[in-house]
Amino acid sequence: MNYNEISFNVFFQHEMKLVHTYTNSYRNLMYLLADQFFLDDFGDCKGMGKCGTCAIEIMDAPNLDMNLQRNERKTLQNIITTELPMRLSCQLFINSNLQNAIIKIIESD
Repeated sequence: MNYNEISFNVFFQHEMKLVHTYTNSYRNLMYLLADQFFLDDFGDCKGMGKCGTCAIEIMDAPNLDMNLQRNERKTLQNIITTELPMRLSCQLFINSNLQNAIIKIIESD
């Protein structure tokens, strides 16, 4: 495998999709997900970590650092009422930490 290639699974609309990408192919995970899954109203604050519209559930991510960044903790506390392992996709870079991860896009009501 090429060291720049990254593969991970995304659960969205009751389906699992394997995503293949490369290190730094997008500014962050939010932009990749919006592009690959044609998501409207996803990332309304454009990566500032304030709106919470790009929230994802971390179903499995053996390499992912779960330390919350910048505004992430407060934003997640305001929008999520569950104890699921959550992150804002705008705070995650496209790098090897995503390798073999399984994430779920949180669908708005």
